[in-house]
Amino acid sequence: MKRWLSSVAAGAALTLATATLAVALPAGPANAGPSCTAAGCSVVANSTSLFVVARHDWTCDWGTTASSSTGCVGGDTYYVNPGQRTPDGQDWDVVRVDAGWCYWILFINWWGKVWKETYNRIGSTSPVYVKVENGSSANVLAQSSSSCPT
Repeated sequence: MKRWLSSVAAGAALTLATATLAVALPAGPANAGPSCTAAGCSVVANSTSLFVVARHDWTCDWGTTASSSTGCVGGDTYYVNPGQRTPDGQDWDVVRVDAGWCYWILFINWWGKVWKETYNRIGSTSPVYVKVENGSSANVLAQSSSSCPT
């Protein structure tokens, strides 16, 4: 009887550990679609007085949070109003930095790394798309068409 209880306890501990890791670690670099689990959703927030554009899909098979490309984007568009963020339970993997603008973005990765990046498209005629990994967030802190904010 004692051996059986020990096996049950070991199995329960393994199940709990697996479930904990499944919630704590995102499934991969980007979900291919608009839905996600709470721990794996990418979030785009907007702390500016102008709208920000989020897109559902980072389509390239390279990059990590804060990587940027003039391509690598697909899926629906969401306009994030000032002081708002993308909806809970939805996966928004990309921030669009508009042509002619400079954005200052705060990133928080799923493992807790926090940093800021500047994306300067002033003088450019094309936008750049910035990746947000699953479980990570990007918060546009400032945007300007005259100079890069800090």
